[in-house]
Amino acid sequence: MADHPPSDSPGHWRRFVGLGLSRAALAKAAGRKTELRHAVRVSAAVLAAYALATLLRLPQGYWAVFTAVIVVQSSLGATITASIERLMGTAVGAVVGAGAAMLHVRFPEAGGPILAITAALLAFLAAVRPAFKVAPVTAVIMLIGTTTHMDPLVAAFLRVAEITVGSVVGIAATLLIFPARAHASVVESVDKVTSLLADLLEHYARKLRGGETEFDARAHYDDTLAALAKLQTAMAEAERENASKLSDHSVTDALPRTLWRLRNDCAQIGRALRETLPAPGLSLQSAAMLGACAAFLRACAALLAGAPRPDRLAFGGAHQAFQTAVETLRETGGTRALGFDDAARVFGLVFAVENLFGNLGDFEERVEETAGKRG
Repeated sequence: MADHPPSDSPGHWRRFVGLGLSRAALAKAAGRKTELRHAVRVSAAVLAAYALATLLRLPQGYWAVFTAVIVVQSSLGATITASIERLMGTAVGAVVGAGAAMLHVRFPEAGGPILAITAALLAFLAAVRPAFKVAPVTAVIMLIGTTTHMDPLVAAFLRVAEITVGSVVGIAATLLIFPARAHASVVESVDKVTSLLADLLEHYARKLRGGETEFDARAHYDDTLAALAKLQTAMAEAERENASKLSDHSVTDALPRTLWRLRNDCAQIGRALRETLPAPGLSLQSAAMLGACAAFLRACAALLAGAPRPDRLAFGGAHQAFQTAVETLRETGGTRALGFDDAARVFGLVFAVENLFGNLGDFEERVEETAGKRG
């Protein structure tokens, strides 16, 4: 019988640790499905672009490969946007570069000024219209790159052809390999924004109840702004998909606008609650109303993922109870004893909560429109 190393031998522990690390690596990779799928798309696009450029015998086929790497994005809408911008920038840069190259042939001693003026003009264009950001690069490469031995018009045509091959391959790879739609990014961004806003409302509800919290509202507002900006980008990509007829999903433009209004309502509530609310009789009911708003907001976002409609009757009941508390405060003269600043904060909170209630109703309608269009 063969001898086995003791269980505490170095070799045994190395194998044990190696097995644990392998399992950990596999588990970590399993949680990165989106990134792994993107890597597969890029790899397939690179191979396809290289094969097609070789088949077409493009003299600088590596530009097709570079383009495929650059334009393949996480969603079809983003890939289409990147492809169109690269094609537009390349076309403009190639035409201007061809013209500059012709001037250089006629006036070889003015090579430096021609290069500087061409770069300056296209850099200005790129600053005004970021979609043309590759135009200066394309023109400069045509002037000082390896295409100087070609006829300028032929070089311009070939450059556009190379970029077109890479762009088409990139779009095809995104469309056919683990297809990802911008609509999913929109839903994800809406869920992120609503989650952040609901966290803020729950924080303010705890604050009204006198509870301790280490919540950083300022940092949360910054995160909300970043999430709203990401939502706007996803909306533009989704619109590009719809315009290209490559997607049948659509999202109403009013959805992000409503979220912006909700964010502003939360900010106004935060300003009113910088200090303890000087109306104890209203604090608990305000806390209950803000908690109901947070729950309703989360339920509306879940509707995009196919969840049941939120309970509008329960939400309306919470609002009615809040209005009753406000009326009671007024009838009992609770606001007359307050100073100007304190009264302004109380009425500012009431105004913000009323706006929040109305905008949440609009948000539910916008979400239902979007969920209905998903088919």
